[in-house]
Amino acid sequence: MSLSLNQVGTRGSGLIRPEGVMALDDGSLYTADARGRCARVDPDGRTIFFGSLGGLPNGICIDAEGNCIVANIGNGEVQSLSPAGSHTVLMTEAHGKRMMTPNFPFVDFAGRLWVSNSTDNHDIDASLQSPSPDGCLVVIEQGMPPRIVADGIYFANGVALDAREEYVYVAETMQRRVLRYRINKDSSVGGAEIYGPETLGRLGFPDGIAFDEAGNLWVTFPAANAVGFIDPQGRLDMYIQDPQGSVINRPANICFGGKDRRTAFIGSLGGTNIPCFEVPHPGMRLVHQKSSREA
Repeated sequence: MSLSLNQVGTRGSGLIRPEGVMALDDGSLYTADARGRCARVDPDGRTIFFGSLGGLPNGICIDAEGNCIVANIGNGEVQSLSPAGSHTVLMTEAHGKRMMTPNFPFVDFAGRLWVSNSTDNHDIDASLQSPSPDGCLVVIEQGMPPRIVADGIYFANGVALDAREEYVYVAETMQRRVLRYRINKDSSVGGAEIYGPETLGRLGFPDGIAFDEAGNLWVTFPAANAVGFIDPQGRLDMYIQDPQGSVINRPANICFGGKDRRTAFIGSLGGTNIPCFEVPHPGMRLVHQKSSREA
């Protein structure tokens, strides 16, 4: 199963490092922008920038109230950005430890916010050149301080939960694999399990991850300029590859939107717009998206 590059469209313009992307039910997109802000891309492609976040906005998600949750890897803050442009800080530390590099946030249907913190080293390039198991996963529950629930991760990156919210999944970039952890009733997690292949290949450094309704875990591979998925049997299928980075330039995140959530939208480290293409199965619904019956 694969897609050719001529089947890829784009949305928006003038973006810089739109690493995180999220699709809204009204057809618009939210993206991160390297100039310390976010952008809204309307269905007609008009791009409007908003917010003054500082740092380097990275992964994003949207909560049930429509706020954009931003993992700001540049200033070590997890921020909640309202559509009007004001923001509050949700996290800077967990268990008394400074979270230097929040990478990706995920809000689940139980109201919990899961956040990966890639490394203790604020110098991201140095941490990628000399990886160490200093990444972690944090959970934030309403009325409770942030707490570290998993650690020892070699550059913790994208985060996703399955449809039953039984497991939380984390891309362990510098080990070229995906980990998963069973979620306990108290929102602690069990031990790490490798999900899918032991290694995702020579250039298989996973970044963003997201499930579709068929149980496929989609994965972006910035070093390979490729997007694939791990199927429910644990096999990796590469869906689209762009070796020259002509359309998909260092893909970093993936989300699903459009009619029946059958369109994938790709955040990237090197692009100035949002590539998009059709996928075989609807994306798994997120907390800010309506079900088909509600639409």
